[in-house]
Amino acid sequence: MKRIFSSYPRIGGQYGRMHPFKFLIGGLLLATIVWLSSSATHTLMNIRQHNSLLEHRTYEVPWSLMQLQLEVGRFLDAVRLRHSDAVSQEDFMLRYDILWSRTPILLSDKFKRTLSDKPDLWLLIRQIHTRVRALEPHVQTLQPGNADYLFILTELSPYLEPLSRTVTATMHDNVRFYAEYDQTYRKLGAELYWQIIMLFFVLSILLLLLFRELRRYWLLQLQDPLTGLPNRFALQRYMIPMIEQKDPFSVMVLELKDFTEHHHRFGFKVADRLLQECCQRLQQILQANEFIAQPSQNGVVILSKGVVELAEVRAQMSRFRQALAEKTVINGHHFHMEAIMGVVLFPADADNLVDLLARGELALDLCKQQQLPYVFFDPSLLKEMSRRQQLAKDLPAALDSDALTLQLQPIVEWPNQHCIGLQVLMSWHHPTFGNISATELLRVTEQYQRSEQLTFWALQSICTQLATWQRYSTMSLFVSLKIPAAIFRLGMEQSLLTILAQHEISPHSLVLEVNESVAMKDPRQAVRIMQGVRASGMRIILTEFGSGSSALGYLSQLPINWLQLDATFCSGIEYEGGPRSQLETLFSIADVLNYPVICTGVDHPTELVVLEELASTLLVQGDTISEPLLITEVETWLKKAVSSSSEE
Repeated sequence: MKRIFSSYPRIGGQYGRMHPFKFLIGGLLLATIVWLSSSATHTLMNIRQHNSLLEHRTYEVPWSLMQLQLEVGRFLDAVRLRHSDAVSQEDFMLRYDILWSRTPILLSDKFKRTLSDKPDLWLLIRQIHTRVRALEPHVQTLQPGNADYLFILTELSPYLEPLSRTVTATMHDNVRFYAEYDQTYRKLGAELYWQIIMLFFVLSILLLLLFRELRRYWLLQLQDPLTGLPNRFALQRYMIPMIEQKDPFSVMVLELKDFTEHHHRFGFKVADRLLQECCQRLQQILQANEFIAQPSQNGVVILSKGVVELAEVRAQMSRFRQALAEKTVINGHHFHMEAIMGVVLFPADADNLVDLLARGELALDLCKQQQLPYVFFDPSLLKEMSRRQQLAKDLPAALDSDALTLQLQPIVEWPNQHCIGLQVLMSWHHPTFGNISATELLRVTEQYQRSEQLTFWALQSICTQLATWQRYSTMSLFVSLKIPAAIFRLGMEQSLLTILAQHEISPHSLVLEVNESVAMKDPRQAVRIMQGVRASGMRIILTEFGSGSSALGYLSQLPINWLQLDATFCSGIEYEGGPRSQLETLFSIADVLNYPVICTGVDHPTELVVLEELASTLLVQGDTISEPLLITEVETWLKKAVSSSSEE
């Protein structure tokens, strides 16, 4: 029962789900309110009907009969006074007119239904009406001392007694009628009283349940639906008073290492349970001065009041890491959770809520980039962020003025030394920040949504020269262009084909470089995207092979043309040992997958000799073959390469 009437769910509960028993209770209460309301309305209508009947019987008919009796007596007195010349003719006629007007009221349709069940009374009133009308000539001619007054008295006096008895009998009858209906009034009043009491009681219960549900949903609005932890709104409600009171505290932004990879590899159900387990363990070891919330989908924030010394924060991080280190098993999969953390201090690093959370996220991003267990926020990070923002702001103008530098590094078949492709590299000499490397340039464009603009600019620039370069190549020369994660989506090939068509370049001449980690974020979606690219005639290189987290099953499904090794795998292979063995393993995997391998980073002749021993035919790229070439140098280099190949 406690679970049914609980106002908010525990961790693992279903978000926003109301128990069916609550719907049943609410429906019954609502039906009871409707029934009580209709009953009270019916009782009120009965009371009103009885009031109308009582008013009619106890007031209108008796009052009219009493008025008729009174006017008959007054008129007879006026007759006597007129005989003795005590009243004028005008006053006498006025009294007659008043009497004359009383009988039509009782004979009207208004009282006809009431008097119809009393024929004697109805007959008496009609007789009085007839006599009064018949006496009109005598009344008009009556003079003082005239004997006609006796005729008038004789005609009307006999009606006083029966009229008086009728009025008395009617009053007695009404008293009995009132006594009979008094019990009905009491019964109706009691019914109405209890109906109203019950209506207010049931309505109070319904309002109480509604209030509890509103409170429940209000609490749910402050909770994450998966873990039950306070969400961003609750975090703000907790932080703002502390900021206003100037209480020092630390903000730790914590995220599970490789959580995104687990999500893609094992599915969202396993990842969700892993996140729930992480949050439960952290909750269990929280101290009184610590508050945990989940403002984002993957990470949590831990506020520690009074913890601002670095030694205290490090001890706290160690406690959290130990709590997560114990192995957990989910659906048969074994996980050793490892946390990465970004830390910011109030008020030393920031003095408002927005900056605290933003700088904590900035420190966490640096953890991810540099593969560090934790990072304390430092003002230099703000300078770096400001620098990147300025670079992103200046990039459109640099593209319009062709201020970026394009370089191309040949991809050569070895040992025949035929150049089959040119890899596009970009750099930028910024007037303020100096040389911006290709790696940093790509990172800035991805962070500030400039990747598509930069990629299309590079392709436009290369297409203007590609046809000329192909004339000097003995092979079907292609250019390979790196595709950032922001562009890797369904339908991206259409924009690339449009640019190629403008320069009459065959789609086969363009090869797209897709990073292994980008493809493995969603392997099924990656297969669909790559199939669209292959169908358009373009080809694909999977880059940084061996450094990512690709499963062989997924790799075998990807519609790619080449595997490009990460440059680090060709470093140190001139000596026997680990690097060479690792490279041999990668060659074996590529051979099983039946994909050609491109070896990058071949910067020394000794490395090239080892590669010749490992594979009879391979694709090589590096300084030992050629350093990156400017656009103006490509044609000359191709001519020399063709000449050297011909001489050999």
